[in-house]
Amino acid sequence: MDLPRLAVGLLQLLVAALIPVAVIWTLMHAGRLGERAASAARRLRPRRPEAAGPPVERLAADLRRLSAACRELPRGTSHARYRGMLAAYDDVLCSACRALDIEQSLGSLPPGLDRDLERLRVEGALESAGLLFRIPRKRQDTP
Repeated sequence: MDLPRLAVGLLQLLVAALIPVAVIWTLMHAGRLGERAASAARRLRPRRPEAAGPPVERLAADLRRLSAACRELPRGTSHARYRGMLAAYDDVLCSACRALDIEQSLGSLPPGLDRDLERLRVEGALESAGLLFRIPRKRQDTP
């Protein structure tokens, strides 16, 4: 008998002896193996990207605050302050649109009538999407 055939025969005998041991060991540790497989699958699963920007609740609170501040500026407020408040309000409107995946073009329009109309359209679109932030004005004629 030559040596390579003997080695192959011994290897086959060893594998045949180890198969039942491997099956019994797998059955005894099936729970732990399943947990490890699930953990590995979770680590390999692609994660959804985290939302960039503040939460929608924070955006709604900022919109409420800035909306009221823009409407209630006292008479004689400088034009620069008014434009600054409006720019801050528009920035938060743009952030809310990004968070809710609403199309808007506030950032590309110059100040004026077109931008004012786009602001009204965006406010309506946000409210239609369920983001309620406009507070009704207080009536001045009630005691």
